[in-house]
Amino acid sequence: MSVRKNKILFIVFHPVEPHIYNSVASKFDNNSTDIRYAIFDSEGIVEKIIKSYNMRYYKMGRKIDNRILRLLYVPIVLLKLLYIILVFRPKIIFSASSPYIGLVSLITRTQSIGWSDTETATFNNNLATKFFKTILLPDTFYSPINSNNIIRFSGYKELTYLHSDSFKQDPNILKELNLNQSDKIVLMRFSALKAMHDIGLKSEAVNYDDDILEFIKDIELKYKAKVFISITERDLDDRFNNYKLNIAPEKYINLLSFCSLYIGEGTTTAAEAGVLGIPWIALRNESLGYILDQEKNYSLGFRTNDINAAFNRAHQYLSNDNLKQEWQQKRKKLLNDKIDVASFLHWFIKEYPKSDKIMKENPNYQLNFKN
Repeated sequence: MSVRKNKILFIVFHPVEPHIYNSVASKFDNNSTDIRYAIFDSEGIVEKIIKSYNMRYYKMGRKIDNRILRLLYVPIVLLKLLYIILVFRPKIIFSASSPYIGLVSLITRTQSIGWSDTETATFNNNLATKFFKTILLPDTFYSPINSNNIIRFSGYKELTYLHSDSFKQDPNILKELNLNQSDKIVLMRFSALKAMHDIGLKSEAVNYDDDILEFIKDIELKYKAKVFISITERDLDDRFNNYKLNIAPEKYINLLSFCSLYIGEGTTTAAEAGVLGIPWIALRNESLGYILDQEKNYSLGFRTNDINAAFNRAHQYLSNDNLKQEWQQKRKKLLNDKIDVASFLHWFIKEYPKSDKIMKENPNYQLNFKN
């Protein structure tokens, strides 16, 4: 007699989310749980990462940068999601907070768990709470959301897949790039700032290509640094050709783990660096709770919108011979303070909706997931 499987649908918007969901999904028993993914993509990156994990997925189409066209596209997205849910019939939908994901789950009466860690996504955050049964937020999330559906946990998304229990370095990436573990590697990333939660923000780095190139030449000479620039979201001119990072997207985090420094506008990469014990410099004035936590409480990084201040701090970091040892100690403190987020989410989804009731009555229950 076959056992009826519990079905879970993960919605994927961002290239980091396959890493998050794979860390959680891998803890489920395949004999009793059927997991699928519905993916949105913009440059094929999400699908490549999904395929690297051998995930079974539905394609929702490409993300649209134009905000007016994006709104016109909403009915098509709703119909596609409705079709997927009616065909797959998941017990639970797990997704970043999105009004139309919440709306479809409400229409189909499917239990929905949302999450957010981005205070600037005010539209999504406030509207989604009206549809999702539960919204999970890091305890560092500082923007007020007026809802009884909120549950806070002691951690952030990067701890899901980069916790010491989940992440293992693979030195093959160094061989691929002709590097050694003793090399000082600097990773730089610049953003197009086109996401919904970036409305009202703009990239300042685009005005400083000459300064960036001068900085790169300087640290190459002074520290023999190997510099790579991620260019998935913004084109750079031909002067930067030698620095353009060209690796499979699923290998990006592994390269980051061997770096001496990360500099860029991408706050998720900054947070990833911090969790890995890599110094980061975020070129962004707008603050996010998880970045503030790493900066203020663990001194893992530095946030500024002044490019010269960023480069001065980079020199301080790179001239420190004990940099890696000091940051690994900071990482150890962070890991000791936070819960194992992957294990917490696995329990929360598996036991839902009972887990929702448990956490609301006793928020300290999450300490059972602390190493």
